[in-house]
Amino acid sequence: MILNLDEIINLKNQLAETFGITLHLHDACGSQSFSFDMPVSEEIQNFISDYLKPLGGTAQFSQSGTRFIVQKSTLDN
Repeated sequence: MILNLDEIINLKNQLAETFGITLHLHDACGSQSFSFDMPVSEEIQNFISDYLKPLGGTAQFSQSGTRFIVQKSTLDN
């Protein structure tokens, strides 16, 4: 799933204001991934998941907790 620029900017701003962290976007050839400078807490991971849910997406975090991709939710609402 690809987020549009408004959705990315909004998420970046909310993370900066709420947690004081910077979200980095990596965009290439029709795919996106996101990263942080350090591993993020479960609270931040849940915040991101809650942000993506109404957009129809879910976050898949790396084991290190420093990266994630957004996948289209497979849950039927």
